[in-house]
Amino acid sequence: MRRFLVGLAMASTLLLQADNQTPTLSPVLSEDLLPFTVEVTQADFMLPNGLHSFAQAVYDGKWVIFSGRVNGLHGFSADDNNFPPDEQNRAIYVIDHHNKSVLYRDMQGSLAQEVIDTLSVSNPQFYQKGDTLYMTGGYGIDTATGKFSTKDVLSAINIPGLIDWVEYKTNKPLSSFIRQVKDEAFRVTGGEMSSLCDDLSLLVFGQNFDGIYYDGTNGDYTRQVRRFTIHDDGKTLRADIKDPIPAVPYPSFRRRDLNVVPIMEYRQGKDRPALMAYSGVFTETIGIWTVPVIIMPDGSCLMDNPEDPNTLKQAMNNYVSPTLGLYSKKSREMYTMLFGGLSYGYFDEGGFETDPEVPFVNHITTIKRDAFKKQTQHLMKGEFPVILSQQSNPGNPLLFGTGAGFFAKTNAEFYSNGVVKFDKLPKGKTHIGYIVGGIMSTLPNTSENSDSAASPYIFKVYITKK
Repeated sequence: MRRFLVGLAMASTLLLQADNQTPTLSPVLSEDLLPFTVEVTQADFMLPNGLHSFAQAVYDGKWVIFSGRVNGLHGFSADDNNFPPDEQNRAIYVIDHHNKSVLYRDMQGSLAQEVIDTLSVSNPQFYQKGDTLYMTGGYGIDTATGKFSTKDVLSAINIPGLIDWVEYKTNKPLSSFIRQVKDEAFRVTGGEMSSLCDDLSLLVFGQNFDGIYYDGTNGDYTRQVRRFTIHDDGKTLRADIKDPIPAVPYPSFRRRDLNVVPIMEYRQGKDRPALMAYSGVFTETIGIWTVPVIIMPDGSCLMDNPEDPNTLKQAMNNYVSPTLGLYSKKSREMYTMLFGGLSYGYFDEGGFETDPEVPFVNHITTIKRDAFKKQTQHLMKGEFPVILSQQSNPGNPLLFGTGAGFFAKTNAEFYSNGVVKFDKLPKGKTHIGYIVGGIMSTLPNTSENSDSAASPYIFKVYITKK
């Protein structure tokens, strides 16, 4: 059993009694009902070492990665070393996929240690606006005290400045590219941050985990969408905190480490952006969440009736993983692809199985939302390629996706929120993006540190339009 990242682990006897949000799951349908297929192949370049649960940005065709961790699954022992501080990623990576180069530079010695601690956390929330990446929260060490906490910091990070600093193209100090403010509203990890309109930022779900993680500990879930406006003129940074939605935390929003993805939908006579929160963990009874939640640009939320037989009860890919969204203006259908990660449901020799321990899988599914807002989940025939472990459990196929990042190809056409314009894709096969890093596990279920590691692999993702 794993409870990856700031997790909540219970005794195995309790796990067998875990209750999901709904007692039933929606059937997982075939990809034959979709207008495309997917293929994932190993790229011919890699990271110099593994990374997962990081923040990411793109500028001038280059990928920037920082924060996260460089080891695999966290520990479960009763001591204080389940999240070793020296395994926090304190380097900034710049990847140029065109020439297959990876450069990195350690922040140590270039920033105050307090700032480094806030930029080397696990599972922060972030989004990019122009050449600035805004990041909140995340879980990590306070080096000065030796204590662990979820950070209360909003950072504004100049991405071209970071790139120049890593590539030694500037004499400016690293601190000149980073500005920060603090507020309790930012003290979240395992949620998602986004902005669907110019003047409002949304911090969706997640939790505040305080102190050392060990087996049986728990965090304080926000159970709401926190809202704030960022005022940033490039020099001065401040944030105005707005009332959260809902005002009283809602039990069914007790979710973290989930996929909160951008979507497009037809409403009020136009194709408009929104967010969709898919699955996540944990219910009060240590199960998974199965009914999606849609979040509007103002932060208001809507969850379909769990008792309605037409409501999607998500069966697979229930934990944070790489995602890709495609929207067809012609059919008004939204497709969200979920790549690997941890999954309550899985297929074994063609048969559907479930496991309350939520194992690592290489499966890929697509959730389709049609013009009438009905959702269905589809198993794709393509999945992560078979790469055999050379170390722990040698010969076992590695299982990918958990805590990895997706980087879209810039030659595709996108809506303003990053969703791919499906109708603009050519017929046939298109290289649509890359999957980078994540956790790679040698076993579906494990609590042994040695059975997993941070992945250095990079994968290419192709879409074939039927």
